[in-house]
Amino acid sequence: MTTAETKPPTLQERVAARLGDLTATERKVAEYLSAHPQEAAFSSAEELGRATGTSDASVVRTAKALGYDGLPGLKRSLQGHLQTLLTPANRLSASLETVGDGPEGVLRAILRDHIEHLAMAEQLIDPDEFRRAVELVHGARETVLCGFAGLDGVSEYIATHLIRIGHRARVASDTGYRLADRILLLGPEDVVVVVAHNRLNREARIVIDQCTEAGVPVILVTDTLGEALRAEVAVVLSTRMSRPGTFTSQAMVLILLEALTIAVAAHDRDRALSNTERMNQLREQLNGYPLADETILGLPRTALPRPKPRRKS
Repeated sequence: MTTAETKPPTLQERVAARLGDLTATERKVAEYLSAHPQEAAFSSAEELGRATGTSDASVVRTAKALGYDGLPGLKRSLQGHLQTLLTPANRLSASLETVGDGPEGVLRAILRDHIEHLAMAEQLIDPDEFRRAVELVHGARETVLCGFAGLDGVSEYIATHLIRIGHRARVASDTGYRLADRILLLGPEDVVVVVAHNRLNREARIVIDQCTEAGVPVILVTDTLGEALRAEVAVVLSTRMSRPGTFTSQAMVLILLEALTIAVAAHDRDRALSNTERMNQLREQLNGYPLADETILGLPRTALPRPKPRRKS
């Protein structure tokens, strides 16, 4: 299977990686191209210039600044990925009539969209990167999850389940001065999971900088920032989260982090099962009556995957 490292970066990844080096005009064009890949795939330089309020020359310069051999190279790249660009969510955004009337049509479109993103994730996420992420969390003194801008709930959910399988975990999703308290004592024995989509907000930028200074490995969960931040983090788990230009869905983030949690549990089944049993006993003491066996993220304890033995080289 082709891994994420051998695949050429997507248009969105190129834009995220080079945005700070572009001129104001090039940035305007690049952000339009990233948000409207279908139009970019089939429009002329003149048409894109009009759409962005710039010029055809600016469009060509932007394509070259993004690492393409010009606008034709950018268009060939996009046209080669039309199957991933023309998702149900794209069609829903373009015209609600294409998915039918009423809530049922929206439901079907969103479900199809996420099915396609799941299939895409299976191809894009590098298995070696995922394995490295599991090993980092398994061996860490503490796992700190940093999900900002509405991701604090997802982060808290995953931290709770890591604790239940015997791993110290907490959330650092505060803004302002309180974030300093959360990351001040991070050390090389810890691991930080940062979730970031199209751009780093100030808090995520400071977290990564602090981790670099303190020697803390970072696992980055992202859709477009892999190329831009690969040199600054230990692991990149990169896959399409949602269509560019639409609201950002967190479903893929949740699924990916749940898979990471179950894989960590499978890495040391005895530890995971022992801690869930202890938690169940504590719950029984607190409630005063027996409880059903605790599951791990919905999986029965007996169904927890067993790690495959590694082949000797």
